[in-house]
Amino acid sequence: MIPKDFLRSIKIAEKVFDQIPEFLKPGVTEKYVAQEIRKRLKEHNAKKESFRIIVASGLRSSLIHGFATEKVIKKNEIVMFDFGALYKDYRSDITRTYFLGKPTKKHKFIFNLLLKAQAAAIKKVKAGAVCKDVDNAARSIIEKAGYRKYFRHSTGHGVRYKTHELPRINGKNPNKLKAGQVVTIEPGIYLGKWGGMRIEDMVLVLKNGCKILTRPPKMLELRRE
Repeated sequence: MIPKDFLRSIKIAEKVFDQIPEFLKPGVTEKYVAQEIRKRLKEHNAKKESFRIIVASGLRSSLIHGFATEKVIKKNEIVMFDFGALYKDYRSDITRTYFLGKPTKKHKFIFNLLLKAQAAAIKKVKAGAVCKDVDNAARSIIEKAGYRKYFRHSTGHGVRYKTHELPRINGKNPNKLKAGQVVTIEPGIYLGKWGGMRIEDMVLVLKNGCKILTRPPKMLELRRE
């Protein structure tokens, strides 16, 4: 069983992801957007954000940890969001990447490649699965598409009381996943002169599979009401 307070930390972050279309638009700064996220997390009863909020737009989206700056967000730019909520003692961690305008074929290709890589890794997650095998499931798909060197971090990590806990989902970890653990699955591709994308979900390890705990829609084009 997942503690209710842990699930609440996820739900709070999801609510704020749902609200992003209300304050993300060309002409605002990354810091303004991060401030809105922080304010809304607290409005939904989070103690604070889980970690320093990432809002990275344009070429800055190629930074793995693109913390918000005074950069102005422009039309036809990638915008990457990575944040979560601290509620009681529990932390959530979700990443979504959007395109503020009409995406090109390359934007769509990279985004769909990450969806495919993430799905392959999630399919491997279950009690007894070897961490490096889960990592390889995502990495091999990205490698076949010719982008291996641009996936520059591990596929995931544990999360609960801290944002980054054991187990590490990387290519060197021979340890096995255990039922009840919550891990992130977050493949990313980062191209310095183009931009970057990452998609991250929290996944509960079960005896015979897994359950995705995070539900913000995975869509490249941000929908507005």
